[in-house]
Amino acid sequence: MKSLKSKNLSILVAFLLQIMVPISSSSQEDKGNNNFQLTSRNRSEIIEKTKEIFLEYYPLPEVSLKMINYLDEKQKKGDYDCFNNINNFTTQLTKDLRKISNDDHIRVYPYEKIPDDLLSEIKLGYPENNYGFQKVEILTGNIGYINLTTFNNPKSAGPTAIAAMNFVSNSDALIIDLRLNGGGDESMAQLISSYFFDKSTHLTDNFIRKDSITEQRWTQEWVSGPKIAAAPIYILMSSYSYSSAEVLAYQLQQLERAKIVGEKTRGGVHGVRYMSFPDKLINLKVPYSQDINPYSKTNYINGVIPDIPCSSNKALIVAHLEASKELLKTETDSLKKYKLEWSIAEKEIDLIPKIMDSFELSEYQGVYRNVKISIEREVLILKRGNSMKQEMIPMGNDVFKYKDVSEEKYRIQFTRNENGIITGMYDFDSDGDKYPLKARVNE
Repeated sequence: MKSLKSKNLSILVAFLLQIMVPISSSSQEDKGNNNFQLTSRNRSEIIEKTKEIFLEYYPLPEVSLKMINYLDEKQKKGDYDCFNNINNFTTQLTKDLRKISNDDHIRVYPYEKIPDDLLSEIKLGYPENNYGFQKVEILTGNIGYINLTTFNNPKSAGPTAIAAMNFVSNSDALIIDLRLNGGGDESMAQLISSYFFDKSTHLTDNFIRKDSITEQRWTQEWVSGPKIAAAPIYILMSSYSYSSAEVLAYQLQQLERAKIVGEKTRGGVHGVRYMSFPDKLINLKVPYSQDINPYSKTNYINGVIPDIPCSSNKALIVAHLEASKELLKTETDSLKKYKLEWSIAEKEIDLIPKIMDSFELSEYQGVYRNVKISIEREVLILKRGNSMKQEMIPMGNDVFKYKDVSEEKYRIQFTRNENGIITGMYDFDSDGDKYPLKARVNE
């Protein structure tokens, strides 16, 4: 077996692009007629070409044989004889191949001209989608947050990725949200990972079965901007997260550089290429390579297993809570400790709400100078003058937080007299500042 070590020495965004030459292509125009009647010969030729390609390219030989045998069995039983429409037929073939392989990367579909970026595996992406970078911000406790929904090639997305990484470079911890990320270009995972290590680090190996070649993937020694080599990293995953999203999560997990929070992923471990066969009336999306981690000696074919399992809709809360608790263990600065404690209290209530009924809430009702506190549908409502109403969430000890995320920095503390009667309230914030007491006005 040959081994190639792909350590790029150029600038960060100029990764070597793995340009794959298609097996077969045609200069014919897309016929655009997928409603003609398939003949028995058409069906047989489609099945034989599909079997031939998967036998030659699929990364797991034993699985490719099972897929081929399954197609043979169904063909012999005449299960495909009823398909006269090519759309329906190729859809069924796709289902059958996926059923045996459990590989959602596989697809058989009617012939059409394949875009050049798919043939060359350069997924440049779209600037109007900000190349997948949906949100980059600093959460309470100086915890960076990046929401990334797709991986685009650094040739186009590199400047946006670099800007995002530089924005969070001063964070004490980092959360990367891949819950809605279905994958894309793996070189983006290589780019992002390069910010997390002081020196060039072996990330993963990619084995191409047909050519018996293993390509090693390493981080870059140089990045544009400061590295984030010490801050703890948390990666959010869901059952939707797939392919290159899993690459980033798994390789950082195996290097003990990140903790995975959320749900087990789907297991899209294979690299794919698109092939066109106009004479057989079909296109194929064919897995041809697989990642093998140099440390675990295996991969995430059965999904990336989270270090901190939870439902995906609570993963951000859980990760923020875990990051805050971890940072609090070693923090010595009093203001930073206060902010972390603030964040911890916030997220604990988000995970396990404190329930108060209307009777319990009723003692807080009243007018406090220009602030009116009332109850609507067993919820405490705050209204300042003529401003809009805001729902208040109980946190215990006469403290309430705003339900509105934009008001996360502020809370309300009610005060009592020596007889335990509510007499006033004041605002306080995550910077430790308190605002003037609002005395209760008798109504």
